[in-house]
Amino acid sequence: MDLLIKVKKGVQNKAQQEELLPTSRNNSNYGDEEQKKNSFVPKRRKTLSSLMKLTVFSLLIIIVYIFWGSSLTEMTSKYDSVTNLHAGQNTKTASYKTKQLTENEYYDHDFEDIEPAVVKKFDNGVQHYLISQYGTDVLTPSDNEVYAKELQMVLDASVEKYDLSTFTGSSNGATNRDHLLLCVPLRDAEHVLPLMFKHLMNLTYPHELIDLAFLVSDCSEGDRTLDALLAYSKHLQNGTLSQVFTEMDQYEMDHSKKSKGTKNLHLKYMNPDYLKLVDTSFKKRKHSNYDKPFRSIQVFQKDFGQIIGQGFSDRHAVKVQGIRRKLMGRARNWLMANALKPYHAWVYWRDADIELCPGSVIEDLMSKDYDVIVPNVWRPLPEFLDGEQPYDLNSWIESDEALKLAKTLDEDDVIVEGYAEYPTWRVHLAYIRDAAGDPNEVVDLDGVGGVSILAKAKIFRSGVQFPAFTFENHAETEAFGKMARKMGFRVGGLPHYTIWHIYEPSDDDLMEIANKERQNKRG
Repeated sequence: MDLLIKVKKGVQNKAQQEELLPTSRNNSNYGDEEQKKNSFVPKRRKTLSSLMKLTVFSLLIIIVYIFWGSSLTEMTSKYDSVTNLHAGQNTKTASYKTKQLTENEYYDHDFEDIEPAVVKKFDNGVQHYLISQYGTDVLTPSDNEVYAKELQMVLDASVEKYDLSTFTGSSNGATNRDHLLLCVPLRDAEHVLPLMFKHLMNLTYPHELIDLAFLVSDCSEGDRTLDALLAYSKHLQNGTLSQVFTEMDQYEMDHSKKSKGTKNLHLKYMNPDYLKLVDTSFKKRKHSNYDKPFRSIQVFQKDFGQIIGQGFSDRHAVKVQGIRRKLMGRARNWLMANALKPYHAWVYWRDADIELCPGSVIEDLMSKDYDVIVPNVWRPLPEFLDGEQPYDLNSWIESDEALKLAKTLDEDDVIVEGYAEYPTWRVHLAYIRDAAGDPNEVVDLDGVGGVSILAKAKIFRSGVQFPAFTFENHAETEAFGKMARKMGFRVGGLPHYTIWHIYEPSDDDLMEIANKERQNKRG
């Protein structure tokens, strides 16, 4: 992708010009007390006049490099300035506006009021003597106040105390101020990142209550998912990403007529009404906090040995499903183990390649008060293939036929739903959809798909996971649903609440499109 070449340098230059807050939450990179005084913003400070001019580094961005040889400087050298959105193209430098953040949740838990100079003093072995005279402390009230404050900082820097009974998840999380962890696994996803970030910004659940966690893994050689993710994330936390996308969209519009090839040839055969809906879905911002930064972003990179291709036909072939899903289970569990915090009440798993989804999806799912809940997932198709079809067949209700089938399989065999090789005769959430049905209707499920899962964090703390092994002849998200049910948690789905996955042409679809193109040319 050449859309964000030189972004990093632009962000760095702007940071120097605008005196951004430090990347570390404990201000360890401050040079002197005056600089710290001018820039540090504790979580409970009453005066907000010194609140950050830009917000990207006020929110923690953790980059974990695991089995990764490239340095950050080398990796992001392609993204040096937002003044050049395409290779070889010069655009006018934008003047971005940023937002001030006043909500307490931006400064609680991990982001507490800790001054490194105070903590370091105690690390160096400070001794404190409390001398009494006739039973009365000789410390003045002001001295005692300073001592109490400094001691609390030391405790905040080393001890965290949580009452997990207060983070169980409520049906009205926004009102209850429930913190939510939003997890997104990524692989060769550079091309869908703009769409993904637009959907994230469009979420109406309070952004200050959402911690984002991305896992980039097993990407192809030369893929730049991680490069682009870091660049976009910085602008997201700066409150400037929508302005970047506006410039990118304008560039694409100005140069679309010059583009040649068959990359998007399938669009000729899609339903025009659906394409119009997609085109207009982000023309206007859906809510006033669209540009508001999230509480934090964590970016992880770790490979798990996934070698199955990312093409539609490659990853949906029946023979690779068992291996593929077990590796995906490992990746999900790893991300959960590293990103979940004690104060998270909810966890929302989301695929990057969702094309249409209500911005209120978190609140809509949360309101049903299920321990695990999923929406229906469909995808558009070319009109010569009837225009649409169910996409996620992994959300289902168990059947007697499937239970009998499992008894005939080896212990390590994985049943793959939606394939003729495994006739389960289950009721799929996708197939009981009524486009005019009640979107609030809920049905109990046994297996769930992984495109969009909202779950209470307490189930993960109770031991439920995405099995990276065969569990009752299933793996990953379907086994996750079965495990949750077996441990007594409620698992449900919304048959008439539909989100739409992007259309990825299969090999057969591409052949049919090519045939139609040849027929059109022949007249």
